[in-house]
Amino acid sequence: MAGIVVAGLAAGGVVAGSTMKREADIKALLAGMSLDRKIGQMMMVGVPGAEITPQARAIIQGCNPGGIILFGYNLASRGKTAAFIADMQKTAIDSAGLPLFISIDQEGGRVRRIMDGVTQFPGNMPLGVVNDGDLSYRTARILGIELRLMGVNMNLAPAIDVNNNPENPVINTRSFGSDPAVVAAMGRAYIRGLQESRCMAVGKHFPGHGDTDSDSHHVLPVIGYDLEHLKKVELPPFAAAIDENVSAIMSAHISYPSILGDETPATLSEKMLSGLLRDEMGHRGLVITDDMEMNAVSKLMDLGEAAVRSVEAGTDIILISTSGRSVGLIHAALLKAVADGRLPVERIDESVRRIIMAKIRYSILEIDSGRALPVKIEYSKGELDSLVEAAGLNRELSRRALYYHGAGPFVTAADGGAYAASYIVTASPVMRRELLEKPVRDLLVLGSSADLAAAIARRKDGRSLVYFHIDRPEPALLAEAARLRDMSGVTLVVLCTGNPFPVAAITPLPPVLFSFSNTDESLRQVVACVRGEFRPRTEVNLYLGIR
Repeated sequence: MAGIVVAGLAAGGVVAGSTMKREADIKALLAGMSLDRKIGQMMMVGVPGAEITPQARAIIQGCNPGGIILFGYNLASRGKTAAFIADMQKTAIDSAGLPLFISIDQEGGRVRRIMDGVTQFPGNMPLGVVNDGDLSYRTARILGIELRLMGVNMNLAPAIDVNNNPENPVINTRSFGSDPAVVAAMGRAYIRGLQESRCMAVGKHFPGHGDTDSDSHHVLPVIGYDLEHLKKVELPPFAAAIDENVSAIMSAHISYPSILGDETPATLSEKMLSGLLRDEMGHRGLVITDDMEMNAVSKLMDLGEAAVRSVEAGTDIILISTSGRSVGLIHAALLKAVADGRLPVERIDESVRRIIMAKIRYSILEIDSGRALPVKIEYSKGELDSLVEAAGLNRELSRRALYYHGAGPFVTAADGGAYAASYIVTASPVMRRELLEKPVRDLLVLGSSADLAAAIARRKDGRSLVYFHIDRPEPALLAEAARLRDMSGVTLVVLCTGNPFPVAAITPLPPVLFSFSNTDESLRQVVACVRGEFRPRTEVNLYLGIR
């Protein structure tokens, strides 16, 4: 895995002036920064509320963080969110003289924070199922422009984990798939699209969270594979991301004892972050931790000590999702580590330099006469005009991702004449609305299995066609699907939207239409497929663990 040298300018972030002048400007800016401000730049923190409250202002002014991470509770309408971000940027510039990274987990699919103002794309696994690099590129490029227009300049995406464990509770549909080559290709195209829009991409979760059966939010996953397996399966997508000059890589709170010799999380491992990621693989961008308050780290040791160890290992930015006491604790611990000689000032400067460089490259700040100034992002008419493609692109992706697994062709409602009665059981408001606004002849829309049982009891003549919708892996829904499969006089087709793996594990598996997403557009395309408007794909480059 050959290393790369990052070019003077990353995609999208064109900076005027010579390299020498830029370097001199950064050096001068660094020289004028206090240690307290430098440490602040290495922190990305959460804030409460959806407006600049006194508490949010105090957090920004208190530790002068380099970045803010937004969650659903920070978001309102598109206009209010944009105003909130603008207020935070003004507060940061007035306090520390530097604009903020504004980050968010807008992966698409089941991990979406912004619901108003950006297109609700179905996520990574549908992109991997379709396996069209141009589609991945265009999806990410449109999303990147939409995010930057709201003030978000860093998307904590894409997840480039290879999901090769059907029982993975945390990655599953967030991954492009189970084939390292597909994940690498789609991840690379997605990164290129985001970064050409001047929205920073963050590849995650290094060195790979795809083959775990536990969730690092709750426990520390321990993986038994050696380095050769890692290089063969988990690392190719990260190598592709590095070749694409990805702006940042997020570390995973997972352990590889056979590689590290103990159960140290990768986030705290110099061998993983400095040795493997930087020295061997050639990553020259930022390294960001996953949330340090996750149990995989926070239950292991004091958060201040964990932050210091992570910086020692090679981290540039410590992520703290909440706005609680952890922020002050970590800030104080890093300051103390420098005062005690544990962290050299040069090590801090190394990270802060990377942070400033990234903010320059992605049109977040510019330096003028030794001062850091915010940049007003401007897009060309062509870039803005491309946003009209978003709805059509979303429809195309959601439709092309539908996959049917069954012994024969997919049975549409138009084929319902062969049955005495046809039913669709779904609690989804979107699907019910679609079916009620444009009814399918002789297809009865029901809200529950109890409604279905009553309807079948009334119709005792002939065989019934039943579409049964599973939108979440609840044991009761899975058990009901198995019961309907074995029910006399019923032809069952499961409509699986969302995580496919628990449904795929039903043995024997009834015919299933998989969408890999619960977005509104994905649900609408499932209904369109049931109507018979198109035929779903019957081949898929994804290991579902079907027995």
